Amino acid sequence: MPNFTTLKSVGILGIMPKPKIIRRSKYAKNYFEPKKLDEKTLKVRAEEFLASGTPASYVTQVVLALAILSGAAALGAVAPGLTVAARGYQRSKGYSSRDFASATGNLKRGGYIEEIFGESKNPRVRLTKKGEAYFQKILFDDVELPEPKKWGGKWTFVLFDIPVPNKKAREALRWRLKALGFYQYQKSVWVYPHPCEKEILYVADYFGVGKFVEILSVDHLTQDEELKRFFTLE
Repeated sequence: MPNFTTLKSVGILGIMPKPKIIRRSKYAKNYFEPKKLDEKTLKVRAEEFLASGTPASYVTQVVLALAILSGAAALGAVAPGLTVAARGYQRSKGYSSRDFASATGNLKRGGYIEEIFGESKNPRVRLTKKGEAYFQKILFDDVELPEPKKWGGKWTFVLFDIPVPNKKAREALRWRLKALGFYQYQKSVWVYPHPCEKEILYVADYFGVGKFVEILSVDHLTQDEELKRFFTLE
């Protein structure tokens, strides 16, 4: 947890600095190796991904998520197997058995999924390590923050004190917060006008620095005019 003793010590009750523009970090894409999710967390994320209605997904992404959840599609009958497994999931709507079959073949050739053999005559689908890493990247890119039509009157503050050895992750996190629309309140203090704890914790965990991040919900600031202008709030 960050070593912040009071709200005043991080400037929350002080004068707001001007937001600083952060350029796209080289660490965010080319130089950073994300933390691998455990199997249970990966399944939860896959379930949430499939249940979400927006944005639209490529069929290959849907197949990867279904494979994580169940591994239930036999390659010998992949189209009907995946079609049945996909029922009830918002993101799978609009795809045919042929779409699923084609996507599975492409993923297999790319080394993202593999066949496993059990008691059944037909092999089943399982993600490879390459496939898991690819799906985690999909989840990361899929993160969107809520934008309710009406502001609830509370600010979400993200604070972090990330050690120097984790510099790459720190810079990547800053770039991602900027890309998500956060206001940079101070160097390691960022603000958003709606609740987004779940989304930010996922991003922080993706970079392996979740334990260094603190999230505060603040319902009163002595000076919030600049924040309101930045987020175009009444």
